[in-house]
Amino acid sequence: MIFGFGKSREEEDDELEDEIEPVSFQGALNGQPANLKDNARLVKAGLMPAKNIITDALALRSEYIRFEPKGERYQVLFYVDGVPSAGPKLSKQQGMAVVQVIKLLSGLNIQERKRPQTGGVAAELEEVSYQLRVATAPTPGGERLSIKAINMKNPLDRADDIGITEEVKEKIRELSQGRNGLIMISGPPNSGTTTTTVGVVRSVDAYQYTIFALADPEHRELSHIATLDKKEGDTFDDELRRIIRMEADIIYLNPITDEQYVASILNVADEITMIAELSAKDAIAGIIKYCKLAGSLEKGVNSLKAVIGHKLIRTLCDQCKEAFRPNPKLIEKMGLPKSTKMLYRPPRQTVDEDGNEIEPCEKCDGLGYYGRTLLLEMYDMTDEMKQLIISGAEPAKIKALAKKQKMPNFQKDGIRLVAEGKVSMDELQRAFKS
Repeated sequence: MIFGFGKSREEEDDELEDEIEPVSFQGALNGQPANLKDNARLVKAGLMPAKNIITDALALRSEYIRFEPKGERYQVLFYVDGVPSAGPKLSKQQGMAVVQVIKLLSGLNIQERKRPQTGGVAAELEEVSYQLRVATAPTPGGERLSIKAINMKNPLDRADDIGITEEVKEKIRELSQGRNGLIMISGPPNSGTTTTTVGVVRSVDAYQYTIFALADPEHRELSHIATLDKKEGDTFDDELRRIIRMEADIIYLNPITDEQYVASILNVADEITMIAELSAKDAIAGIIKYCKLAGSLEKGVNSLKAVIGHKLIRTLCDQCKEAFRPNPKLIEKMGLPKSTKMLYRPPRQTVDEDGNEIEPCEKCDGLGYYGRTLLLEMYDMTDEMKQLIISGAEPAKIKALAKKQKMPNFQKDGIRLVAEGKVSMDELQRAFKS
């Protein structure tokens, strides 16, 4: 750690030997130069605190950092593998200075505080490159700022990187055939929906099918996937028609947002396969939301091939996870394979045989978890599934039919990960409750 908020001089001295060089900022992602000279007072007040906080966050493997105004203070939150923990508390004045400096470095308008803005800055820490994607939002208590930290050494742009199984990849390839319908990925904001969508796109054999991307891949590499040369005045409908005339098989679309966008999808749903994401609580909520945008359950469902939902779940640290023999009744209760002899969990022992405190694992910093993987569910639009949804059935009945038809589901995927020793039972329960 390098921030010293609330620490004594002795504590700071003890940590000097552990200090690392602060993060270096290397320019806004939009190319907008940061005018530090004309904002010297702001830079003096906020630059080093901003550097120190972001350095600490990246050193802890935070994928998300949030500056939240709370009364007369700003609370900083670090999200490590999706779990928030408290960072430093700043005075309101210092918090505002830090937020404004980060906006300045990210190519945003520091005078604008009443409207949301998005931008970003390239950064480097200990020879690892990052993209820090920044979003601001006004709140009654002040301006909130969030940072999505993307490790460019590990961009998570392949299906295998995020845990899509061979079974699901085969199903996606099967659904990709035929040049018709929409494969939709549904999940809440900041839950990895775009990463999952890219994983679905990358599950399709780009050598066998011609794939075009209209969506912005951001930092990700989409190998063997074509992009469309933009023409001035072209509408979304024009772009779809141009790609179809090129005899493409699949289009990776921008996120679904409104009725007009869905109307364009419906117009070509019989001519080409499309893949897109939609923001919703889960897969069933995504189906209902999409159908509302389509104008009716029947229109929406008949244009869908499948809807994929996802959850991100923490994986056990492979350096310190602890094996234990489970009770046979637990094996049976959880539906684990009868052949399961050992399960794994984070280490529970904190002292050795002599009563000395055990040093925390260097890899995971004593958390017991390192990284995340996917839990997936899929609702294949079979004839029976379509009829059930069009009839206005409750979510429980839709889930029951999916289970009956042996479609991939969270429970089955989670049990597999527990049996493989990648996930703990406690973490699986936490993921299902969230």
